[in-house]
Amino acid sequence: MALYRVLSLDYFDLSARDLAAINNYARRYNLSLFEACEKVDKIFVSGKTKEKIDWLVKMVHRHLKLLPKETAGQILYYFLEDTGLLKELAEYKTLTEEKRAQNIASFFDRLKTYEIDHEGASVMVVVDWINLSMSLGESPLANNVDWVEENRVSLLTVHSAKGLEFPVVFLVNLVAARFPTRQRREQIPLPEELIKEILPTGDYHEQEERRLFYVGMTRARDRLFLTAADYYGEGKREKKLSPFVVEAISEEVLTRPVGQTTEQLGLLSWQPVAEEEGEIIRQPVNYLSFSQVNTFKTCPRQYRFRYLQRIPVLPSAAASFGNTMHQVLRDFYQMVRNGQKPTKKDLSKLLIKNWSAEGYTSKAHERRMKQRGEKMLTDFYDQAYDSKRVPKGLEQAFVIKASPTLRIGGKIDRTDEYRGKLEIIDYKTGKVMDQKNVDQSLQMTVYALAATDPGVYNKTAEKVALSFYFLDSGEKRTTKRTANQLKEAKKELIEIAKEIAKSAFEPTPGIWCDFCDYKLLCEAWR
Repeated sequence: MALYRVLSLDYFDLSARDLAAINNYARRYNLSLFEACEKVDKIFVSGKTKEKIDWLVKMVHRHLKLLPKETAGQILYYFLEDTGLLKELAEYKTLTEEKRAQNIASFFDRLKTYEIDHEGASVMVVVDWINLSMSLGESPLANNVDWVEENRVSLLTVHSAKGLEFPVVFLVNLVAARFPTRQRREQIPLPEELIKEILPTGDYHEQEERRLFYVGMTRARDRLFLTAADYYGEGKREKKLSPFVVEAISEEVLTRPVGQTTEQLGLLSWQPVAEEEGEIIRQPVNYLSFSQVNTFKTCPRQYRFRYLQRIPVLPSAAASFGNTMHQVLRDFYQMVRNGQKPTKKDLSKLLIKNWSAEGYTSKAHERRMKQRGEKMLTDFYDQAYDSKRVPKGLEQAFVIKASPTLRIGGKIDRTDEYRGKLEIIDYKTGKVMDQKNVDQSLQMTVYALAATDPGVYNKTAEKVALSFYFLDSGEKRTTKRTANQLKEAKKELIEIAKEIAKSAFEPTPGIWCDFCDYKLLCEAWR
């Protein structure tokens, strides 16, 4: 079934007749669909179909060889890249295409999260996880959508609506045996003697259903509609109203004569709604990070690819190395915060523990970078480590308000507090910045905004030092920000948010194009 869905993709453009012929051949000779594809030369299909199937089979064999050494996310990325679907993600023109791109991007986000939490997440493991999630009734669409922000009719279960609020709510199916549902007996009942908890008295199934009914009613902010029908499906027996409705609304209200209503549409009176192909609606920008701002200022097209469409990319060696070094220093200083006295050997062990092989072009390249990391950490221990200084915070996440509608967020590598002053330290594995660039760094300005925010560190601007520590050279460059600079920075961020909201995201070519993750998708690079 999974392969059939792949063969049915618009990209392959296979005719229904050819698909049926391949499927019939598989059934006739008791083969799997893939085995039939491997024998496509023997099947009576068009020459165009044979070429595409042959190409697909070769791609599958190529990816099968990668299974022992690549994660599921990387294999999926290769598939999107080889088929050209990755390019299509970047070039949507309608709302339907945009939603399709967002679905794929959301799936990659979930996959990435799973791989972080589960080391060695192979394709087989990930497929088992997906199947298990589906069998448990998990709905990726429901879990990954902010329903309150969606301007549409949302069809939700009462369970998935918990914690949400809507202007108008319809509670449907309010008849006996549907809400409340009939209590189902457990297939393997557990003896009460073995249950430690105190079991509720009475009909606790009905009590739980009543609680759910209450949850459903309280999701409504302005209007609540309770609906029921006399008959459902092929049933010939008239349904009784749910007892919960009677409890919620008095008998007097329920039996009150109802005024004349508009005539209900007939079964065949409906009209199909044309597919929504209008202009893509721009949403106001209500959250920004330094990385987002920096990306937009470098190239709006790259911003669109990375943060709006969230097109997946393979990890680069630089990003992989940088993440490893940050994790090592975080774990090292966590040991310090726990009262331990870590050594150089501990740094080496942490490097091995946190090392990620993703992104390196070869084993030799990976080996060289690991040696470079070892030297950086050794030099850091000798030159910068002070056992008497215990960090106040590590990997401190923050979100502050630049305006009533705009939030600014980020994460600070390390904060030290001494003599009433606060030093923010950010580690860099790249080349050293000159002092002028450090003094003008928007990243440090954002960190200073966080440090002076009442909800984060609540320091005055003059008591905050901002430092970049360059691990490769062992140099530290420190700067400060004034209260006026921070005030102007908020105005600048608000203006950038407005600019992003109305931007057409045209590319701005430059030397950075050669290093862009999305250059193959961008016409400016071509």
